[in-house]
Amino acid sequence: MIKFWSYKREYKKIKKEILSKLDKTFLKGNIFFGAELANFEKKFIKKYKSRFGVAVGSGTDAILISLKALNIRSGDEIITAANTAIPTISAIVNSGAIPKLVDVGEDYLIDTSKIEKLITKRTKAIIRNGVLGHYDTYGFADIENKTPLKDDSIFRIYSMTKPIVSVALMMLYEEGKFLLDDPVHKYIPEFKKLKAYKPLNENIWPLSKIHFVSKVKRPMLIIDLLRHTSGLGYGWGKNTYVDRKYKRNIRGFFDKQFKAKDSKELIQAISKTPLYHEPGTGWRYGISTDVCGILIEKLTGQTLDKFLSERIFKPLNMVDTHFQLPKDKIKRFTSNYVNDIPIIFRKIANIMGIKISPEGELTVADHVESSEYLENITLFSGGSGLVSTTKDYLQFCKMILNKGELNGIRILSPKTIQLMTEDHLKFLPHQGGPVSLPNDGTSFGLGFSIVKNTAAKEIIGSVGTHGWAGAAGTWFGIDPQENMISILMIQLYDFEKLKL
Repeated sequence: MIKFWSYKREYKKIKKEILSKLDKTFLKGNIFFGAELANFEKKFIKKYKSRFGVAVGSGTDAILISLKALNIRSGDEIITAANTAIPTISAIVNSGAIPKLVDVGEDYLIDTSKIEKLITKRTKAIIRNGVLGHYDTYGFADIENKTPLKDDSIFRIYSMTKPIVSVALMMLYEEGKFLLDDPVHKYIPEFKKLKAYKPLNENIWPLSKIHFVSKVKRPMLIIDLLRHTSGLGYGWGKNTYVDRKYKRNIRGFFDKQFKAKDSKELIQAISKTPLYHEPGTGWRYGISTDVCGILIEKLTGQTLDKFLSERIFKPLNMVDTHFQLPKDKIKRFTSNYVNDIPIIFRKIANIMGIKISPEGELTVADHVESSEYLENITLFSGGSGLVSTTKDYLQFCKMILNKGELNGIRILSPKTIQLMTEDHLKFLPHQGGPVSLPNDGTSFGLGFSIVKNTAAKEIIGSVGTHGWAGAAGTWFGIDPQENMISILMIQLYDFEKLKL
């Protein structure tokens, strides 16, 4: 018989304490529950600064319950360290899963460089301390053709482009190419004569028609673009004067962004359209990051796609992140859907003889075989133009979590990452638009949303978590307190209406 371990030495040290506690417990006749247990849970929560603490029968039970909470099913694979205790393996086996053992390094912790080889389609495991905790795929990449979703499927990440482009611009900041309080017109002269919209009362319909448009009191700064305080929007408001101008001058570039000529045309369109408000006076989500992309082109003399490829994608091994999808990767591309179609569009489609899905069912918004991402792209949208995979975006997130460095390659300094993930809005008011920042427990940094108050957001999480989302249901969050990364990717407009 092989003796794995012995508790005799440890028991001798704390024998008196154990026996006194047992004696006290048995004499009370309350073995499993009671005030002592409740008090222990409270002390545990306080000591480890946790939101919750539940006592269970054993460490094995704790692991097993955790696996069940992660929806681990029969046949799933769990990767763990080869030197783990027997109860860990026992819990994995009892959950119906299959343990996969990875050797450890000199620090006796799991060797993360050896994990990737063991990852299969059955692997279930959240990135924490550099170790994959959970990864899974469900459903179809294309419903009509029953194409299964795979771990290398390519998604339209839309506004998840923004954090990447913000990082790219801050790389140039570190190189001394500009200052954060530089006026944008220093590099884009067309922005020197920007005007701001001043309604008499935007919330009252008759008065909203009465407005003034005048030259901005202070210029738009580069930091305004990064934190979305530039006054630029998306034209998604209440049909104000500026909304109508956006629809006429700018929205077409994004509705047909892949057919537009280049960024020069977009600059001209933006310069002729009033800002929603004075720069620096409030937060409004919009095309600010698209202008960041234009600035990168101005500062480097490179197109945005080439700069990102050379300075971020290749160093971080983001091999499937593109503005224009290569032909050899079309088979891995997903179709994009919309959850419902407005009645007016249904009536128009009926008149025109266009076939769409019944009300309440998914309708194809951008099919993999006819997608705009397959066409020749000359306008690279810094705010919404990229496609990517979960694995690629994980590389980017790991770099951010690791304070600007990944696998020995440094993209940004730790201090720059710190600057980007701090609250930059403070007392600035929200100026409208569809995104409810900064008044829902979330604020904004330089390219990232920042969780300020978990109670206000009504979530389980950590203050300081930063991330962003995309229009078709892609999302990521980086929790530095828990050293954890979460990424979700679907392809569905109006994903808030999705019934799970």
